[in-house]
Amino acid sequence: MRSNWQKWAYWGALIIIVAGIFSVYLVATAPRRNAESQAINVAEKTASLTTPQTFFMFQRDETYYTVGGKTKDGQSVFVIINARSGRTHTVSAGAGLSATQAQNRARQISGQQQVEKTVLGWYRGAATWEVTLRSHSGNYQYVLLNYRTGKTV
Repeated sequence: MRSNWQKWAYWGALIIIVAGIFSVYLVATAPRRNAESQAINVAEKTASLTTPQTFFMFQRDETYYTVGGKTKDGQSVFVIINARSGRTHTVSAGAGLSATQAQNRARQISGQQQVEKTVLGWYRGAATWEVTLRSHSGNYQYVLLNYRTGKTV
């Protein structure tokens, strides 16, 4: 039978380990949470976004943050923000492919079935969906689609 101090030592060590893991998680995710918070603030100011619903981080030649949601007029939009310069582009959610349509189009093009991630950003002067697909063998493929036309970029 364990003595009383061994039980306290066991529970104390367990609490320290759990707190350590939680602290590492918070530190590791802080940059993304900070970027999301700042992007939402920019989207609220530049596009009168009142109901943010989605956040994407798009990294190609440059990093872009995209916030999707509704404006005070009830219009669904995406606000695409250059992370370095702060320049914004606002596109209507109804003016291009939805995320589901982009995924289906990427599946047609690549022949892969498993979609890992779909993000919207700005690439080569236009709003662009980046669809990440994974093959059965574990290889990744990236399909870039023009947001408005659905053509590959």
